[in-house]
Amino acid sequence: MTFKNYLIALFVSLFFFSCTEDNDVTVPRNLQEYIDSSSTKDFGEVIACAASAEGSTSLSYVFYYPEEGATDIRYYEADSLDVDETDFSKYRRQILTVTDVFGGKLQRFERSNTEENWCLVTYKLNGELHKSNPIRLKNVNEPTTWTDEVTIEFPETVMPQFTWSDFGEDNEIYFEVISESEDETFLSGTYTNDTFFKYLDNTNVVLDINVDETPEDLVEDTEYLFTMMAVSEDNWVNTVIEETFIPRNLEEYLEVNATKTVEVATAFAASASGSSSLSYIYYYPLVGASDMRYYETVGTSVDETDFSEYRRKTLTDGAVLGAKFRRYSRTDTEECWSIITYVIGDILYKSNPIKINIDEKPTEWLTDENVTIDSSERLQPKFTWIDGTYDDSVRYLQVFTDSESSFLSGTFTTDKTFQYYDLSNTTSNINTETPPELIFDDEYNFTLMGLSSDNWVNLIIQQSFIAE
Repeated sequence: MTFKNYLIALFVSLFFFSCTEDNDVTVPRNLQEYIDSSSTKDFGEVIACAASAEGSTSLSYVFYYPEEGATDIRYYEADSLDVDETDFSKYRRQILTVTDVFGGKLQRFERSNTEENWCLVTYKLNGELHKSNPIRLKNVNEPTTWTDEVTIEFPETVMPQFTWSDFGEDNEIYFEVISESEDETFLSGTYTNDTFFKYLDNTNVVLDINVDETPEDLVEDTEYLFTMMAVSEDNWVNTVIEETFIPRNLEEYLEVNATKTVEVATAFAASASGSSSLSYIYYYPLVGASDMRYYETVGTSVDETDFSEYRRKTLTDGAVLGAKFRRYSRTDTEECWSIITYVIGDILYKSNPIKINIDEKPTEWLTDENVTIDSSERLQPKFTWIDGTYDDSVRYLQVFTDSESSFLSGTFTTDKTFQYYDLSNTTSNINTETPPELIFDDEYNFTLMGLSSDNWVNLIIQQSFIAE
């Protein structure tokens, strides 16, 4: 065979292969033709729905539940929104990015397109074709609402009950998922017609994806994620609720640690400068502190001394004020009562209740207009301040740091004045050793916090100064 004849034969064989290969990516073919080529006409159903990404009208997620052993998973989209959604000859396959959801129990296609349309999902299982019902994409006119608004109650410690509002009138069914927050491990997936669901209680469950297995018991002090999707008749997700929860309230935690001595931890809270949603919960951890925890109530109308009302929350925290304090960052516009705890050996430290007053009394952050510095005594500046808008501060925290933010001194007074190195009017201090003398002509930072009786910070003054 000549080289020319070889190339011709190779081209013919490749052309023949490409025409006969069952691959509608390289050879466009509509969904109806794909269905017609299937060996069975008794299709299994694919559980699928779609939602717009939070805050987006151009990114949509098409969720589906791939049964174990599912292969050749495909996404099809109609030629336009105006077609008959049951005419499968109008659907063409599209290749989209696929990501795992809930540890891979579900998956989702990610669609970047502002155009609304009809779509559906197919896969093969044991050689048979399975197909979802048509899904109406409404990413522009009815974008999905993402919220954390759900009431979580614990009639039993590890069997929480979830209740939510309908958020609309066209919800056909509700899909609830419980997963582990840390690694997204799937625990339970159920469908209800009701706007409530209790974990491990199938009384009102109409369908589940738990594959004949009873979901695992929840574990106390482990963070979980509750997800709810409110799905319309045409399989569009109107609302997604996502909220974390941790079984075991503060009262139960204290009972578990009943053999420990309980002492008071220093803690208070303030709103971030200029923010109506970000709060900082400051606490002073003594040396050796471990197992630091943050608890809060739902709203402020509860009895703040009823520790059964406090649920644990996982918040990020970091060192502040010369690394002598730490603070949790809470992003939420709702006011509440909060408490922090930590453990040192056989002692459990628990703060007094802290009222998060972010809406009623946002913290004032000021610089030099409310404080005067008297440097008449060498290297012992005296600070005097006045209250801001709120005059109900009952004590004041003074913190000094150097120009590199290293901690120097921390004290509490009831007076509106304090002189560095003079502890005569302090009510308590957090100095583990005598504060160092200031160095002439060096720059330092002074922070003043005015605390109300409910441990909310009314006022924060930050001022730099030169030692004289």
